[in-house]
Parts: sequence; C-alpha cells; structure tokens
Amino acid sequence: MAAESSVSLRQAATQYAATLPAEDRGTEQPAIEGFVRWCGRDRSADELSPQEIEQYGAWVTNEGSDPTAKLVSVRSFLTYLKKKKIVQGSLATHLRVPRTRRTGSASGRSAGREVVLSAEGRDNLESRLEGLREERVAVVGDIQRAMADKDFRENAPLDAAKERQGKIEADIREIEYTLAHAVLRRDDGTSATVQLGHTVRLKELSSGKITQYTLVDAAEADASAGKLSASSPVGRAVLQKTVGQEVNVTAPRGTMTYKIEEVAG
Repeated sequence: MAAESSVSLRQAATQYAATLPAEDRGTEQPAIEGFVRWCGRDRSADELSPQEIEQYGAWVTNEGSDPTAKLVSVRSFLTYLKKKKIVQGSLATHLRVPRTRRTGSASGRSAGREVVLSAEGRDNLESRLEGLREERVAVVGDIQRAMADKDFRENAPLDAAKERQGKIEADIREIEYTLAHAVLRRDDGTSATVQLGHTVRLKELSSGKITQYTLVDAAEADASAGKLSASSPVGRAVLQKTVGQEVNVTAPRGTMTYKIEEVAG
C-alpha cells in the first residue's frame, strides 16, 4: 500500500505527540521537534531517505548532549510513521543508537585525564577553537540557504552543510575537552630523562639515520613541525629513558632500534 501523501513532518509530529502518555511528552517532544527542524518542518514525511536518517544519527551522536535519549525518541517516531503508513520504508532501522557514551570525551579519552600542553600548543588550540566557533555560525547560514531549496531528495549542498556542521561540532567539543583538562608544561631545562615536552635526538642503529622529535600530547601532535605524540610507538619507547639508552620500536616494516643521542628540556 502506498504511503499517504502530503503529510508534512510537522503534521506527523503533532499526530505522534497526541499518542504519547502525558508524562512522556515533556521528554520526547523536544527530541522529535529537533529532528523535524533538522529535516524541515514543512517537508513531506515520505521524502525522508535512509541516508538522511543515518546522517542525522551521526550528527546527534557528535552533538554531545544525551544523544541516546534523543535518538531513542526519534526512532520511536520513525516506527510510528511506518506503522501508520506515512512512510513506506522502515527508516528506524537506519538510526543507530549508541549503547554507551563517555561523558565529556569526544574521542575516547579517559574521563578526567590530564592533557599536558606547551604554552604554544594551548595558544594554537584556543585560536583554532575561536575559528571553529566562527565556522559554526557560518554553516548554520549555509544550511538555512540550502533548505530554501524544496527538493530535499537531491539537495547536495544541504547534505554537505549538515556533514560539515557535524564535523565542526565534534572538533569544538574535542578542543574544549582538551583545554578543560590541560595542564601547562613547565620548561625547567632538565633533561635527565625523557619527559613530555622534551626534544629528543635519535639515531636509528641499522641505518645511522638521525631524527629529532619534540614529544607532545596527542592533541598537540604535528608531524610536519617535528612534534611527535607521546602515545605513538616511538614516543612510548623513549619516555622515561635517558641519553645513551637503546630502545626497540615495532613498526610495519619490522623492529627498529634507536639510540637516544641527546635530550633537551
């Protein structure tokens, strides 16, 4: 049986809300309204696509504010649309609900873990955060302009803007988390053992090749600038070691042995 025509998402949401117990409306309706706004209130419900539902799920998961509860409510709404034949396909199956989510961490960091940054690294992150917040405002305008095109099914600019918005929000949360847990590294000039923030000069024994890295937190790593994550294989191998020691590093091309030639604070 064909789906009913001309049922807007706004109308469908109103119909669904009327079926909810009074005690559930306060929690479920805001989630449904957010979903309807994201898709377009006056858009026909049967225009929703599986790809769009997946994109919405990814965006909400990255958005970081109790995504599980929101997605469970939206999934119930999508199930209702199918049951009432407002849509033909089973869209609810395309909405992935995360089982768990670590609070305050956008990238699997352990909650509360300190992040050691240099003053330069902190300033760079703060500058990047300011730029992302400006991009956040701009992308909202892009979405609004793209939504003015009523053909949502073939609206590539809208899809691209929403995908960009999700990435921006994820990056903002990651940097905010890093800055909130950051401890500024004190450069006291000591170099007895390799510590985070030290510059290490290494000699690869089989080839004699000399490399030099500054060990930094993963949030500050930048290979092009010679800043190596302390959680990388080489970083883990040399931490707490001293000048003259040899360390083995397992890499895809085999195990390599390095000698620590110099450590500078």
